[in-house]
Amino acid sequence: MPISSELLEILACPMCKEDVELKDEEDFLLCKKCDIRYYAERFPDRTSCPKCGSDLEKIKGEVLVCVSCERWYPIIDDIPHMLPDDLRDDLK
Repeated sequence: MPISSELLEILACPMCKEDVELKDEEDFLLCKKCDIRYYAERFPDRTSCPKCGSDLEKIKGEVLVCVSCERWYPIIDDIPHMLPDDLRDDLK
């Protein structure tokens, strides 16, 4: 089940507290070993996981992007993963 419009209306970026917008069918790079998704738009030249060195697989997914600071938050299994920067492995 996709993210509801009611939930989207109340979600805010945990860093700057501004609104987020939903982007469908975005490209991600997935490390199956670490179970980390990297937003392909932000890491276009990445071919291996910086954490473990494994090859990355291209997948499609949804992402929330902050309209102000442009931070991104993946939606995994219909759940927005909106952690602050210091708790994320996918920004490195």
